[in-house]
Amino acid sequence: MPGRIKALDETVVNKIAAGEIIISPVNALKEMMENSIDANSTNIDVITKDGGIKLLQISDDGSGIDKEDLPILCQRFTTSKLNKFEDLQSINTYGFRGEALASISHIARVTVTTKTKSDNCAWKVSYAEGKMLGEPQPTAGRDGTVILVEDLFYNMPSRLRSLRSGNDEYSKIVDVMGRYAVHSENIGFSCKKLGDSNFTLAIRSHAKQQDRIRIVFGKNVSSNMTEIAMADDINLELKSVKGQVSDLNFVMKKSVTPTFFINNRLVSCDPLRRSIYQVYTNYLPKGSKPFVYLSLLINPKSVDVNVHPTKREVRFLNQDEIIEKITTYLNEELSKLNTSKTFKTGSLLSRQLTRSQPVKSLNSSTIAANNASNASSLNKKIYEHKLVRTDANQRSITTFLKPNVSSSYDNIVKTQVIPSKRKILEESFHDPTIDSNNSEQTNGDDTLTNKILKRSTRSVMEVNEATATDDGSVNISEQTINEVEIRNSVTDSNDKQFNPTVETSKTDVDYEEESITQVDESKPSEYTIIDKKRTDVNLSSIKTLKEMVDNASHMELTNIFANLTYVGLVDPRRRLASIQYDLKLFLVDYGAICYELFYQIGLTDFANFGQINLCTENEESLTIYNILKSFEVLKDNEISIKSIIEQFITMRDMLEEYFSIKIDFIDKDQKDYKTARLASLPLLLKRYTPSLSKLPFFLYRMGTKVNWKSEEECLEGILKQIALLYIPEIITEDVDNNDMQDSTMIDSVKMTAVAKKEKMADLLENVIFPCVKRRFLAPDTLLKDVAEIANLPGLYKVFERC
Repeated sequence: MPGRIKALDETVVNKIAAGEIIISPVNALKEMMENSIDANSTNIDVITKDGGIKLLQISDDGSGIDKEDLPILCQRFTTSKLNKFEDLQSINTYGFRGEALASISHIARVTVTTKTKSDNCAWKVSYAEGKMLGEPQPTAGRDGTVILVEDLFYNMPSRLRSLRSGNDEYSKIVDVMGRYAVHSENIGFSCKKLGDSNFTLAIRSHAKQQDRIRIVFGKNVSSNMTEIAMADDINLELKSVKGQVSDLNFVMKKSVTPTFFINNRLVSCDPLRRSIYQVYTNYLPKGSKPFVYLSLLINPKSVDVNVHPTKREVRFLNQDEIIEKITTYLNEELSKLNTSKTFKTGSLLSRQLTRSQPVKSLNSSTIAANNASNASSLNKKIYEHKLVRTDANQRSITTFLKPNVSSSYDNIVKTQVIPSKRKILEESFHDPTIDSNNSEQTNGDDTLTNKILKRSTRSVMEVNEATATDDGSVNISEQTINEVEIRNSVTDSNDKQFNPTVETSKTDVDYEEESITQVDESKPSEYTIIDKKRTDVNLSSIKTLKEMVDNASHMELTNIFANLTYVGLVDPRRRLASIQYDLKLFLVDYGAICYELFYQIGLTDFANFGQINLCTENEESLTIYNILKSFEVLKDNEISIKSIIEQFITMRDMLEEYFSIKIDFIDKDQKDYKTARLASLPLLLKRYTPSLSKLPFFLYRMGTKVNWKSEEECLEGILKQIALLYIPEIITEDVDNNDMQDSTMIDSVKMTAVAKKEKMADLLENVIFPCVKRRFLAPDTLLKDVAEIANLPGLYKVFERC
């Protein structure tokens, strides 16, 4: 006897419908997230527990839900986006059927908290089986909607057992949110597990699309992209095709599922995917998969969005013609890129400093685990005394704080006048606005420059006296000059610093009479970006010097610097800082590190430096003649000064082209060696300006220690002198013997030293050591400048004995 046909119970019908729409937690999230986007939200936050099975909460700051609509919110086929079937032909929203929340409420416990701009408070209510439980209760809340879904599939045990682990389901949620984040402009997204302090996904609402791709898919993807932008085609009802696809330098063996949005709806389109992959087979190596993100806008009348329960697929007219048009355009764009391809050479010969071998990061497991040869050793228990508790890639909280380089006492120092001091680079720096009283008080004293040079070279000159050669030039032994270079920063805080500008922009610096600090360090430097094409350097001498750096690099030491965690400034007088790597704490000489770093920057950016323009009210103060005259060993040696300046004038075109060291003349008609002026210095690192108290030493060594006759030795010598100029100055609280009785001078020097320490600590943490991590190849010679002072296993042994 045939079975009788009968109507199913409404509860069974609703559960069957819910099972078709909500297959896993990611489907529930997608439906609710699309509702949030439809509500014009600017921020969408998601919190999950156990992959969204135990808890799935989505919060937005959209338009909210009216209180009057809450009773029918979770009933089937209730929507604000559709009135009649014909509206589907022009639908521009994500949702339209009104089944999402109804389906979720039949297989989970749902709580909704919502507030519109016109409401005085938020309203909270729970739902079950599509019905509202009780009346909405007033509660505190912000504009927007919070939907809390708990115990998903609690009444469908078979579906619950078919789900994967919580981590797998959570990965699906993050993946879908990431794809919507890439596509949705001006909307911020965040996602994390309940109880975690860190977000798995965090994208600001104003982030650009390139940054969104980098955050979601990684730097390897975002740095190898090319933009797609096709014009409309009226015949195919195609409005536009935009997106980002990988270029020919992109290599990834792991396949990333293409991201397709059709009329702003995330869908899968296998015919389009296969056609695009077929195009890339002609360009990428075998086994490599491209990254594809495309957004298609098609006339809504030509698109059928109601062909899949989860809206995962759509159908549109002229599908084959549109796919052919897209692949033809993509093939043309890739063929334009096929003229060149970048390969990593793993050496200094490339534009950026790269390591000769891959360096593994040791910041998330122990050394023993990373050196293991089989997978079983990775599962070994990590003991407390071998547990790495830092992450070299994680930024510290101090990097988000603006350094307080202009403290209250610093402001006092800036305005205090010390009558016994003068200008830093000779009398030509004298400010004509100084009153006569101060001038009278300084007439009987030595110039400040001579005091600085005497102080910085006193102990050296006692051992190594300067000797004059037959031609009248002055020679100082190499040891003497090196000592002077190291000690020259032990200067009075009266030394001047120029605000840096790039290329044409200049910043004037006033030489204020007798003030302890002349430059307001709290002001940011002014930078001007010049649209200039990078110069390709093919000099064999530069290639040779790069090879020498590569060959001299120490692999283990380079690995330490590449994965270091900066700890802090230890002793600015001896230029010592502390860093951590893995389980070890090191004391390093940042002066020696900076010398090697800036020499390597000079090699990699050769002939492509930025430019620090020097400008003063009195142009004669920057003449090379006056600067060298302030150098004590050259003070009375006119012949040596003239020979140095004439050498600079002869090579000034080369100096400007290769090193951004510009030399011009105050008097354009009379190009005399006494009117030659230093107009600019090379800018090696943004936000860092070398101490100009070393300018006399820099020019002197450039003129006497560089072999101008040999190309390789000349370029190497100039780069090394620039690196010496860029070494951070020594910061000391020492006071000149003549000023020991002056309490005001002592206090001023100490307060200035404190301000300089704060600035140096900020530079090391936020400028210098981040650059060291990115591009530094540590040479063997640095081994003597890096000392291990503690390690975690050793400290545990010490405390175990206590």
